[in-house]
Amino acid sequence: MAEAAKDVASGAVVTLDGSTSTDANGDTLSYIWTLTTRPAGSAATLTGADTARPSFTADVDGAYEITLIVNDGKVNSTATVVTVTASVPNGVPLANAGLVQNVPTGVQVILDGSASSDADGEALSFTWTLTSTPTGSTAALIRADTARPTFTADVAGTYVAKLTVSDGKASSTPSETTVTASTPSAADFTFTPSGATAPVTIRFTPTPAANMVVERYEWDFDGNGTIDVTDTVGRNQSRTFSTPGTFAVSLKTTDSSGRTETQVRNIVIGNAPPVVTVSAIPTNGSAPLSVDFRATATDSNGVASFEWDFNGDGTYDRTINGTSGNTTFVYTTIGNFQPRLRVTDTLGAATEISPPNMEVRSAPPNSAQAALSLSRSNGTAPLAVTLSAEAANLMGRTIQTYQWDPEGDGTFNATTTASNYAFSYASGGIYYPRVRMTLSDGSQVEDVKVLTVTSSVSLTLDTDTLDIQLAQTIAVNTVLSAATKVSLVIESRSGTHIRTLLPLTSRSAGTYSESWDGKSDGGKYVPEDIYKVVLLHELNGAMQRLDLSTTTGGQEYSPPRTDIPSTFEPYNGRPLTIDFTLARASEVTAFMGSFNVDTRYVTFYTRRPLGRGTHRITWSGDNADGQIIKSGPGDSFLFGIFGYTLPNNGVFVRNGVQLSAMNSSPPIFDPTGLTSAAGPSLCNVQFSISLPANMELVVRDAITGALINRLEYPNLPAGANTVRWDGKASDGRYVAPGTYRLGLTAVQANGFRSLSSFVLQRVYY
Repeated sequence: MAEAAKDVASGAVVTLDGSTSTDANGDTLSYIWTLTTRPAGSAATLTGADTARPSFTADVDGAYEITLIVNDGKVNSTATVVTVTASVPNGVPLANAGLVQNVPTGVQVILDGSASSDADGEALSFTWTLTSTPTGSTAALIRADTARPTFTADVAGTYVAKLTVSDGKASSTPSETTVTASTPSAADFTFTPSGATAPVTIRFTPTPAANMVVERYEWDFDGNGTIDVTDTVGRNQSRTFSTPGTFAVSLKTTDSSGRTETQVRNIVIGNAPPVVTVSAIPTNGSAPLSVDFRATATDSNGVASFEWDFNGDGTYDRTINGTSGNTTFVYTTIGNFQPRLRVTDTLGAATEISPPNMEVRSAPPNSAQAALSLSRSNGTAPLAVTLSAEAANLMGRTIQTYQWDPEGDGTFNATTTASNYAFSYASGGIYYPRVRMTLSDGSQVEDVKVLTVTSSVSLTLDTDTLDIQLAQTIAVNTVLSAATKVSLVIESRSGTHIRTLLPLTSRSAGTYSESWDGKSDGGKYVPEDIYKVVLLHELNGAMQRLDLSTTTGGQEYSPPRTDIPSTFEPYNGRPLTIDFTLARASEVTAFMGSFNVDTRYVTFYTRRPLGRGTHRITWSGDNADGQIIKSGPGDSFLFGIFGYTLPNNGVFVRNGVQLSAMNSSPPIFDPTGLTSAAGPSLCNVQFSISLPANMELVVRDAITGALINRLEYPNLPAGANTVRWDGKASDGRYVAPGTYRLGLTAVQANGFRSLSSFVLQRVYY
């Protein structure tokens, strides 16, 4: 009786066991084992086939069937069958939950497990859980079974996310990452790119939570307590980080009253492993075979060592310290070997590489030696390459056929009698073309080379401003230099997924165009804000992101504006009006300060997103607290305005109510006066709104800035409107004679608030 079926690793020596066979009469048994079935390409044979415990080597993947018959000297038994299945042992996948993040509360956080890996290259499934959330949080993961799930950091505190990945056979050890959420501050800032490796230049953008009168921005980029940059405008800053580590970058803001606020964010700069190039010459020939290995590596921190595993058995045979890994090894044993190289930098990051073009085939004496050459070793797809083959040490033999595998995928595309083969590579990637030559004596020789085929993708937009109220769309144009799989997605500035514009699709080389109407995946129009278009494309089997926001945008310029008059009279209904024009969508900072003294009185916008077109600022001579101000003796007001360009893939979506043409009448208002027998006069505030909205009117004392009253006017239609103030404070009593600042804001049902407009109103009894 043969033992039960078993699973073994490919290449293992399998020992069978028929010793439990019996005879009813107790006669001595003889054994007849037969290897009846073996996988294609296997050369397995039984050793000791007439013993109770024969063996064989399961040399290739697949199923082996062995039959056993025993004989007691008189009669054979019924045959029993054992099946042995050989396969490569499954490698346990490795989970990587991504970098630690620091975010403001209320934002949607994107976790990233895309750096998880599997040693066998098998597809991974993802399982995320939030193992810890701050007290009071109701955060829940969305798409927790994908590589990049999201959740909303609804309260301040630390969130812990755990990721486990599986290749369908084994699950990884869990990996954790933390997200720390904090309340937005006036000293807030963003940075891009995130999750980078050194050396890298990081761009920092101040993003105050409100239009504060900030007079000074102070940056400390390395967290050593020393201010590196002081700025009075709020410009973008950049810093190059040459070494890995965690840097506590801080921004300290100071307003006109001397109040300060500081925001600190940890910028994690990773250590990139070495970039390695290897080759082996020759890769085949008669033993003893001397092979020259060439290895070069680049690393920003310097290379510490090269470790060679010449036999590919998992044991590193030779270590070379220094900047070159060149070495020679003599193969005295006949067989095929897959050498491996590990290169480690001075900080411990390592790259392991074992490409097919480094496979060594050490053959018996007098074997032929194959040599494959390529008409070019690199180029841009579509790339035409001629593969040529020759053999040395033929010793009177002739080459009968050439088998060609130009893509190195294990499938021979053609068999020829010619020594060359032309092939065109339509897609970018790294290929390992192979030739197999069959000689007149039936022997075969092979050689493999490496070929790098590059491809390029580009993305442009026909406009950067999309006005939903005008039912506009934008055209997203892409150019592919080679066939590949692509997808287009719309994201918020922080990277939150908004819309899949183009699902993952295989496309040939060419020019394509898609349009976006400003809607999300759910079919609803997105809120007014800046969004970005990202092109995802496949290269070497991995998805790449073309996100132009990491390399473009943020350029400072001065938008053209109308001339500013030398005087203005806000008390007499002549406020200062300034029109400025944006030739492209931008973030705008505008303020009024002192000409001679570095003092900012009021900030109209701080990095406010605005679309193309002409915009108006109206100023009544008041500061941020609603108080009327005057320039000092011999001084005058200074208007400052700066624009900051959007990235080349950025779109400003205008989808909020716009307030314009605000004025009030009569110029001097007597609340107790009668306009008719019907009752007292009213202050009429006229304006136009682009969409239906609720209106909020705020009345302040123009001298002290004190809040006098706050009134709401619901459900006003789009177009010209008038709201009225009866001259009373919130306590129902008439206000004292004087000058008052009326501020009007349109508020939509979704919470969007328009830019506020202001006018000065004189009250006289």
